[in-house]
Amino acid sequence: MLGVGIATTTLRRPKAGTGAPQAPATPLTAIAASGWQATWPAPPTIGPTDARPWVNVFRPGFTAAGQPTTVTETVQVTTRLRRAYPDQASLTADQVVLSDFIHAGDTVPGAANGSTLPYPRPICCWLTPDLERATGPTFTARLAVAHAYARNGRPVAAVTFIASDGVNSVTRTVSAMSARAWASGLWAPYFEVALDTTTLAAGAICTLDAIVHPWVGTAFQVSAEGAAYPSINFTVLKFLNDRTGSYGTAYAYVNATTGNNATGVASGSASAAAAAPFLTVAAAAAAIKTFNTATFGRSEAAGGVIRLVAGVHAHASFATATANAFPLVIEAADPAAKATTIYTDNGVNVSGGLPGKVKLRNLTLRKVGASAILLDNVAGIATLDRMLVLENVAFDRAGTAAYGAWIYRTGRCWMVDCTGDPAGSVAMFNTVTKEITLIGCSLPGQTTTAVYNAVASVVGWAGDVANTTGMEAPAGQLFHHCVMSNAVVNNKAFLAGSTIGAAGLAVVGCVLEAVAGNTAPAAAISADGVVSPAQNVLCIGTTAAGSRLNWLYEDTGTAVVAKSGWLRFCVMPYRNTKSDVFAQNGALTGNWPAAFNVGSRANAAVLGDNAGASSCGVGRWLGEVAAAGDVSGSSAAPLETRWLDDRSFGTGGGGMGDYTPGPGHALPRIPPGMAPYPVDQMGRALIDDGSAVAGAIQPA
Repeated sequence: MLGVGIATTTLRRPKAGTGAPQAPATPLTAIAASGWQATWPAPPTIGPTDARPWVNVFRPGFTAAGQPTTVTETVQVTTRLRRAYPDQASLTADQVVLSDFIHAGDTVPGAANGSTLPYPRPICCWLTPDLERATGPTFTARLAVAHAYARNGRPVAAVTFIASDGVNSVTRTVSAMSARAWASGLWAPYFEVALDTTTLAAGAICTLDAIVHPWVGTAFQVSAEGAAYPSINFTVLKFLNDRTGSYGTAYAYVNATTGNNATGVASGSASAAAAAPFLTVAAAAAAIKTFNTATFGRSEAAGGVIRLVAGVHAHASFATATANAFPLVIEAADPAAKATTIYTDNGVNVSGGLPGKVKLRNLTLRKVGASAILLDNVAGIATLDRMLVLENVAFDRAGTAAYGAWIYRTGRCWMVDCTGDPAGSVAMFNTVTKEITLIGCSLPGQTTTAVYNAVASVVGWAGDVANTTGMEAPAGQLFHHCVMSNAVVNNKAFLAGSTIGAAGLAVVGCVLEAVAGNTAPAAAISADGVVSPAQNVLCIGTTAAGSRLNWLYEDTGTAVVAKSGWLRFCVMPYRNTKSDVFAQNGALTGNWPAAFNVGSRANAAVLGDNAGASSCGVGRWLGEVAAAGDVSGSSAAPLETRWLDDRSFGTGGGGMGDYTPGPGHALPRIPPGMAPYPVDQMGRALIDDGSAVAGAIQPA
């Protein structure tokens, strides 16, 4: 576990010599409804190098104990607000731009706060799949979090976890973060809890709730404000409290060489079942259902465990075994024999071959048929409770072509510590109900058009779920400490093109690598003609390499489309944002918070912007005004990054580079007390004393 210090409850304006503005406090009279625009009667013109006037803002927040407090922050006035196109050369009479958002619950002394802006929600992802089984006195759960007001080495102040059987409940508040290296080799920090299950009813399926306490803002309780259960979006979890073993477990073994379906035995004793294996998985599943009916009074295979002896096991339908209340587990009999315990499609389509809830672990999935359906439980929008968990599974395409329906209609799908190069065999076909969360996976050739969340994972490219014909609309997607490396010519490593609502979207601690071209951006986040609104968008501590970041455009259409977010501690070759001036349309001002870098801080544009500019101003793709700590180079004088092993486009390296900044780099520093996480994706500490640097990876 990573211990982090207890945060102070009040953040003061930094002292002289720390880069803080020293101009007198600003006589603002009103904060606009937008939260980033304010009224200052007869304001001065603020030049690019002038000291920026400031105001104190008092905000609600929480301590590391999850207790309410008041936070004092400094918000700067960055510039006089210009007029919209075609009058962009002139300034408004009394309107100014703020460096950060003022929210409806904030207090600005001397100014009427007319902001209607709510505090940003935390963006969260369970790193624990739904319907896990607690077989001891505690149940361990993990939660990854991103938030706009991250600081003090973690995204939020604390998380309170609550488990309930419907009558009894247990509660624990966690403030320190944990982290580990996953099968991908990447690290990602998270909040972890071990909840006491001894006061909860044995054999009950319990509910796991969470209250997230941000440093700034209001508390968020998933049961009240998250998605309705069941959902792949952030919602409560369920788990089986089997601490006494009262739920009951039936075992069946399968040996594809010496097993016998006529003499195989399903039993409550693993050793008895091992002595009489079945020949096929289908026969074993049917026997577990029969055993469960007679012994436990449940007419389904739920809770059973099928163990596969090393060998090749061909998939055939066992959907009639049913597993509706709780998953049926299929695993290698010997976890060390993962590579030789093979489950294969055998070249035959098996539509609807799975029960509703299945978990596979510690084995290899091998693709034999060119276009064969392997795993399919016929999930649909009306049956979102169906689910598939793949844990410590290796994908072996065995030289066959990619086929997106190989893993087909699975409903909610968690892939944990999975490895291989399925090259589209997992996450395509996003017109069916296949909703994936990747946790600690290394799938470098994988396209991820059906992935909702990815944590500590390596993928070919990722993006929001744009086609929702057969899927839930995404809400609160989290891409956390991942590597997304796109080797397809002029494709993006990350794309977000759908509506992003209050639940937000976060890309934090990630490397976004364009390998084969730079005509397209490495990442386009609500950009390039996207006319859908976007709010609570986070891009924090991320490195783009090989091509640019296109950030929150409003460059087309005829209506104002609101877009706003927080761009902090990121490094990119170019940074581009387009607004009214670029489209020559005075209506296109909905993304002005992004154009004026509201909420941004300490980013690096190595080459400036694509128009050749290395500084901010009207008509500059870098934005209207530089955020505090921002640094920009130019094509003639690039910023020094000194990447340890740059394999992005233009270097001929072929991808999967090491973007550790070397000695002599010119990347900006993260201000003291503002580190968003305790570690980077390499597991290196983000020292929160002002020495940590922007980007996904800290110096070695």
